[in-house]
Amino acid sequence: MVFATDLDRSRHPYRSRAAGVVVGTVLMAAVVAGLVSPRTFAATVPTVSLAVFIAAYRQRGLDFSRLMPPGPGRSLALAFMAFGLLSMTWADLPKAVLVTVLSATAYVTACVVATSEILREPKSNVYHVAEGLWLGTLLGLCYLAIEILSDQSIKMFIYTWFDVPKHWLRPAGFFTWDKDTLVAISPIDLTRSIAPISLLLWASLLALRPTAPKGNARLWSWGLFGLAAFVVAISEHETSKLAIVLSGLTFVLARYSTAASDRAIKLVWVFACLAVVPTALALHRLDLHAATPLQDSLRHRIVIWNHTAEQVLKSPVVGIGAGMMYYLDPEGEKPGNESAATDGVVFQGRSPHAHNIYLQTWFELGVVGAALLTLIGLAIIERMRRFNADVLPYAHATFVSAMTMAAGSYGMWQPWFIALYALTAMAFAVAMRANATVDDATVA
Repeated sequence: MVFATDLDRSRHPYRSRAAGVVVGTVLMAAVVAGLVSPRTFAATVPTVSLAVFIAAYRQRGLDFSRLMPPGPGRSLALAFMAFGLLSMTWADLPKAVLVTVLSATAYVTACVVATSEILREPKSNVYHVAEGLWLGTLLGLCYLAIEILSDQSIKMFIYTWFDVPKHWLRPAGFFTWDKDTLVAISPIDLTRSIAPISLLLWASLLALRPTAPKGNARLWSWGLFGLAAFVVAISEHETSKLAIVLSGLTFVLARYSTAASDRAIKLVWVFACLAVVPTALALHRLDLHAATPLQDSLRHRIVIWNHTAEQVLKSPVVGIGAGMMYYLDPEGEKPGNESAATDGVVFQGRSPHAHNIYLQTWFELGVVGAALLTLIGLAIIERMRRFNADVLPYAHATFVSAMTMAAGSYGMWQPWFIALYALTAMAFAVAMRANATVDDATVA
């Protein structure tokens, strides 16, 4: 780790900073591993949380009142999880709901505990953690750039060197074989690795401000942003491309007027949470799934969204139960649940998840869940108003990235995806604490 040059080494000897070095190294490894293989977030995020907790315990002891501080956002998140757990009483598979909700609650709890402790760490420690954050992001981006430009030569080499059998590699359609020799990997195989970039980017850029080598934060920030934008642009993950653009525009707007960006984010958030069902139905009825200029992935999502929205109308108040989309009877495979485009392509309406968190919330938890989700987002936005003016544009950009990714990517209850959002919050806490105006341990 590169020790930040603005600290007095005599006041902050290495022994007093060892915890920060350890946590920063763990965070760096988690970010790199996640950009290489995002499913590792399911294990590495709890590891990062544990490292933060142990470091805090060694320095400040155990105080349960400090671990779960009160706040409207946390209370609403707890209410959301409690309602999800209550959905056991009407779901077809109560045990599946129990496992799904308890798993998600564990990640949320780990996130809350870790962020609370991070915001109390002395800056001399947090500097090292901040360095681990942006170094991990930088290394992961370099790996992805090499893989995309070289047709995944690193994976090809590893799989060939270790003679990985065919049945280990999934989905099978992403891999091309010549008898028992792997000859190509589809670029779509990397889309999951692209998803974390827009979520972690803005925290990494904020972390660079006080810790950039030789104090040249502007150069390093532009370099990191440029590399991230380049990797996303040459990837196959369209949602990330949209997230980079929208979050970038939000950052610019917030630099000009945080009040304007605050109002815009609130408006879009409420619309996304509460108007998603009629919007999904309208997109399909406008025949946008048949619009060949649109990419097939978006056209397919329009069909999935339409089918999911139609199912929402069958139980709009409380939904079918948390996580139940994964266990539905394959109703979507019956005639009438697919849509044919004008070019002859047929898109199935059923999916294990809605590729839209807002719509999945309506389907599984109804209007009650959607209302709670709306309030959670509004509480977070309101909380951000207390951030320093220099930090707020990064916070708004991160929130917009998270909103965009939730609108078109993965399932709400997927462990690695929940863990990624937890890591995003932890990473931003690190960056915000590193940019605090005081050096002693305080609650930001």
